[in-house]
Amino acid sequence: MGFKNKIDKGLNRLTSSYERARLVSLFVTICSLVYHVLICIFFYAINVKQMFVYNFVSISVFLFILFLIPRLKSYILPYMLAFVEIVFHQVLADYFLGSYSSFHSFILLLGLLPFIIFENKKKYALPVTIVSSITYIYFSCRNIEAHAAISPRTIFGIRCMNISITVFIIIFVILIYTRVVYRIEYYLQRHNETLENEIKMAAVIQQSFFRQEVDNIKKYEVAYFSRPMVGVSGDLYDFYKTGEKLDGLGIFDVSGHGISSGLVTMLVKNIIHQEFYKKSKLELWEILDRINDRVIEEKGEIQNYLTGILVRLYEDKFELVDAGHPAPILYKKSTGKCEFIELGKRSVGVIGIADFPVFYESLYFDFDEGDELILYSDGVIDIQDENEEYYGKERLLEAVEANIDKAAAEQVSFIANDIYSFCKNREQNDDITIIVLKK
Repeated sequence: MGFKNKIDKGLNRLTSSYERARLVSLFVTICSLVYHVLICIFFYAINVKQMFVYNFVSISVFLFILFLIPRLKSYILPYMLAFVEIVFHQVLADYFLGSYSSFHSFILLLGLLPFIIFENKKKYALPVTIVSSITYIYFSCRNIEAHAAISPRTIFGIRCMNISITVFIIIFVILIYTRVVYRIEYYLQRHNETLENEIKMAAVIQQSFFRQEVDNIKKYEVAYFSRPMVGVSGDLYDFYKTGEKLDGLGIFDVSGHGISSGLVTMLVKNIIHQEFYKKSKLELWEILDRINDRVIEEKGEIQNYLTGILVRLYEDKFELVDAGHPAPILYKKSTGKCEFIELGKRSVGVIGIADFPVFYESLYFDFDEGDELILYSDGVIDIQDENEEYYGKERLLEAVEANIDKAAAEQVSFIANDIYSFCKNREQNDDITIIVLKK
């Protein structure tokens, strides 16, 4: 078990491009060193003195490279030394033993390794590969006769040995990278499974945190629909109640998607709820100003910001303040009109951006029996169909008007179905939230 752990640990290290380059460099250098020692002995045995003497130079070069490798952060220099030595060695070997001996097959190997050993330095790897390929093709197309008296059987043995060593090194490198790819895929799969489980757990916690009972509210019907783009939503909706009395509601949209924006919604929810009741005598624009200051302070270095609308309910009217959020829809039963609220131009700014000037404005609207207020996040109007056409404000208004005389829950259900009928199989590109408040 301990040996297997060591193997796994070693394989995990190979997920680093530097460690792979280091291993391949060490392996190829050691193979080259051993090979040159053996070939030096061989040239002595067949009495090719020139190659025998030159191989001492080769051995010295590869000993020096072996000394350099553990001390360098880049293997370009040792590789270039090896490249020059091997090309020169192959030219001499082909001259004395002839091209049939296939010494030049090592030049092919040199052309395959730079993209591995040079890591991501393509500007160095590409020229080496091109030069190696051209050199290999040149020597492969030439028929050089042996200038040393060697038997055909010996030459055939050398040819087999040279080709075998080249193929062996190529297979070794391929096996390393195959194993590395397998380990990376396995790691990513495990990581994705863990991440999916965490997202599911975060979504359950968030939904539990947001869930509220809205069926027992007096004087109002409240219904909502919320679906995240991923497991955790960046949309925040909240209802502020005192017993069975609804004091207000809010909808907010945190920038970004996923767990980070979901965590910000949970932080912001508490801040908004506390400030809504802490200074109940202040106008909503003042409360939102305080919320903005607290969000900036408490989220610290987190870059997410949010847009939103905060509503306070009175006996026969409501107060609304906007922070860069899409305009809500107001239905007046007395006139039968259903239209977007003009939020005005004096309200400027979102929530949660430090050193960004903001100005919020409280707007007041009459709210009588049968009137409705529809709030939504921008994911509703920004969702697209298969032709990349937006759902848009006009379709949303039509969907609201088509069911305005029905119960709030039926209206929300119809709007949600209309949205997903529009986009069909196309995935939503943002979180979607709809709230219908009917008096």
